[in-house]
Amino acid sequence: MDYKFCALTNLGKVRQNNEDAYFATEKEGVFMVADGMGGHKAGEIASSMTREILSQRLVTRSTTDPQEPILREAFLEANGKVREKAATAPEFEGMGCTCAVLALRESEFFLAHVGDSRIYLHRKGALKQVTRDHSYVEELFIRGLISEEEKVDHPYKHQITRYIGCSSKLEVDITSGPLWNGDVFLLCTDGLTEEVGAPKLQEIFDRNLDPEPTADLLIKEALNNGGRDNVTVIVVRITGKKTSFFKKILGW
Repeated sequence: MDYKFCALTNLGKVRQNNEDAYFATEKEGVFMVADGMGGHKAGEIASSMTREILSQRLVTRSTTDPQEPILREAFLEANGKVREKAATAPEFEGMGCTCAVLALRESEFFLAHVGDSRIYLHRKGALKQVTRDHSYVEELFIRGLISEEEKVDHPYKHQITRYIGCSSKLEVDITSGPLWNGDVFLLCTDGLTEEVGAPKLQEIFDRNLDPEPTADLLIKEALNNGGRDNVTVIVVRITGKKTSFFKKILGW
């Protein structure tokens, strides 16, 4: 499939440094956002390390091989390296990052994530969150102990249960599915979703704009609503099937 994309990040209005990291590749069709955590810029280091490791491993991946093991091994390598770094100095203790990845292969998509950085899919007019937050509040919701409305202002809503750096036995959620012409994916850190609710996200994506103006609107909306955290977004629009030179020019 052909696709267009735009990736943007913003410091926000409160933070002094940007602990988010991202990468987006045009040729290989791999996109990632990460949100660091930890004091003394440790979160920034964790997200940057994760970006470098995942970009190296996933950009050079073989698309003819099963994608799930490749994604899982890349996450586990990043997890191991971040944990090694965290053990080198007291100021790095407990550092880590959330991470979400979209990888495209021909007419398929693959998603991998840990933490509360999210991936959404806008398809046929409906915007759906296609990753589930790894958080204490989400676990309460799954068990039926709190409602969807109670999640919004819960005192422990920022308590993450799974992230790169948290455990030597990291579990990575990986899903896949078919690509449809017109699909639009959103990868984002919680700097967006803490400031912009689902109805507003739906409204923005219903405008059916190109990735660049869509990403710009998302960042502006987060800043207008407070911008209390770094905010990073990647918007990827599937534009149709690839057409070879010979078929396009010669009609074969």
